[in-house]
Amino acid sequence: MKFFFFIAMALTPFVHAVAQNKTSMELMTIQKRMEQYIAAVDAGDFKNAEKFLDNEFRVVLNNYNNSGTVASIGREQYLGMMETGKVGGNKRILSFLLIDIQDEAALVKLKLEGEKNVFINYYNLVKKNNEWLIVNDQPQISSKSASNQ
Repeated sequence: MKFFFFIAMALTPFVHAVAQNKTSMELMTIQKRMEQYIAAVDAGDFKNAEKFLDNEFRVVLNNYNNSGTVASIGREQYLGMMETGKVGGNKRILSFLLIDIQDEAALVKLKLEGEKNVFINYYNLVKKNNEWLIVNDQPQISSKSASNQ
């Protein structure tokens, strides 16, 4: 019995290290995918951006332009807005604020600082067929001029 206890205790750090390594790899994968997605959006490249989005992708706008409402934009409408230049087309500085992974789901919080606006975006990702896809984007948008007052 002591032998099994000793083996279990000896293997615990190894199992923990493997789990940490897997999590580190997932973090790096998600970070790279988000960087590529944001670069595609900033370039207005809707064809490239599309490959990062789940078929059920939605943007949820809460109180956009102080409207007091919540609006949802589906995947096709969002890509159409990008294609016509209503979304994207401006280079932003990307900062990762949080990446939280639980099994096949992840939450990513980004700060995207553009010329006129600052975005704090909450992205929900799902892992399908060994690939992380964005299923939801909830941006909080503030004007730089409003935040400087």
